[in-house]
Amino acid sequence: MTIREIAIDLIFERGSDGRYQVKSADVPGFFMSGYDIEAIHGDLNEVVSDLLRLNSGFIVSDIRWVPSIDDVKKHLKKPPLEGKIRYVASGTMAA
Repeated sequence: MTIREIAIDLIFERGSDGRYQVKSADVPGFFMSGYDIEAIHGDLNEVVSDLLRLNSGFIVSDIRWVPSIDDVKKHLKKPPLEGKIRYVASGTMAA
């Protein structure tokens, strides 16, 4: 088994209605949405890992997000400016 790393960018948005969305062009089929950022965060690594395994054949052994998901959550909880706020978190997967 060859170990290699891939980078994935996640786009976090918070709408004016308070709903959070997370998507990524790097992970086919990935889209998460809801009002509870904690629930989204709790499922994030599992969803990304499952989609990478199912769609790309990657078996994920480790996920590191930069900036950290906790940092992104702190920023998202602040009142939104006009329009959508967009955060990009880059993760590296050993696959």
